Amino acid sequence: MKMNTLTKTAPACLAALVLMAVGSATTAGAASAPALQGQIVLRPLTPSEITDYGLPANTETSGGLSAVGKGQPVYLEALVNNAIAPSNIVSVTWSLTNQPVGSTAVLAASPLGANVPTYKMADRFNQAGSPVFQVAGRRLLRPDITGQYTVVATIVTTGSGTTNITQNITAGTYLGIQVCEFCHSGGVAAPNIYVPWSQTLHATMFSRGIDGLVSSHYSKNCIQCHTVGYDANALAVNGGFDDVAAALGWTFPTVLTNGNWASMQANYPSLANLANIQCENCHGPGSEHAYAFGNTNLSNWPRLGISFGAGDCGQCHDSKPGHIKNAEWNNSIHARTTRTPSGAGRENCVRCHTAPGFEGYTEHLGSTNAYATNTVYEAITCQACHDPHDASNPHQLR
Repeated sequence: MKMNTLTKTAPACLAALVLMAVGSATTAGAASAPALQGQIVLRPLTPSEITDYGLPANTETSGGLSAVGKGQPVYLEALVNNAIAPSNIVSVTWSLTNQPVGSTAVLAASPLGANVPTYKMADRFNQAGSPVFQVAGRRLLRPDITGQYTVVATIVTTGSGTTNITQNITAGTYLGIQVCEFCHSGGVAAPNIYVPWSQTLHATMFSRGIDGLVSSHYSKNCIQCHTVGYDANALAVNGGFDDVAAALGWTFPTVLTNGNWASMQANYPSLANLANIQCENCHGPGSEHAYAFGNTNLSNWPRLGISFGAGDCGQCHDSKPGHIKNAEWNNSIHARTTRTPSGAGRENCVRCHTAPGFEGYTEHLGSTNAYATNTVYEAITCQACHDPHDASNPHQLR
């Protein structure tokens, strides 16, 4: 009888154990679904990428900054964890939740196709060569009025949840070096950035070029990167060099010779104010920053682009075959350092493994003052080693 009882009850017990195991496996599977890790990225777009990915020749470049000239493009990307199966990305919904009064700007289809990867090498591949993030959706914003814009992306997945991500964008007009100098030349209002910057090669690139001191083949094709706010889109009227040159009737000199720069300063001072590689080349247009100075109640202060991203440099330094600095960096291990969040207690890591961390470390060498470490990793980019504002060391090394 005992044997009969065991024989009869064993299948039932076994079935119960199997059900428990299946239930545990299901729970464990749900718990181990890849984290969403959603983010909105303001994607840079470089001249070399336009060629490499077969984009139309009139596609506009971008530094991927949060401050852009009125009428200039903002390439928006929604990124998610690459471990999520594409079939589990249910939807990406974009909305423009805030824009200046009178603006009719809309979120449009992005010109970047599926063959264009996300920009950062550390997002494309980790040091083991495995992808980290994938593009879930893209949009294009072209601000039509100066002011603040807010974009929200809602990402819905199966298994990895849902998230809403917000990105603020400032649209402005270009003011030129004289306005920046007014505050940033050693007074009490702001740090002295103008004086050390004025000693860099950036500060005289255009003026040396038209005087024949750069090369014999310096031409009007060079000045998109050597002047402020120059863009090829005729609809982007934002006070950039091209707008002011057209209004004044200035044309590129037919002969590169000493005296061209002095002539521009004397006869076209408002245009000379926008010449050379200045603050607004790397930080975006400064009108919103300058007009809102001191009003910290305004959202998104300081209303400038402050970036350690390689794309900020790449908008000019990635134009093969002549300009290959970003191409060299893209192929380095520096470009693939981890983007795992850092924080307090990890200062000894971030000072070498992130661009902002290294900048903070070098700025405080010899000081016992505590300083805040960054909380978001950025790869070891150009700005980690080269200070765009200071020529004290060779090659502007920190």
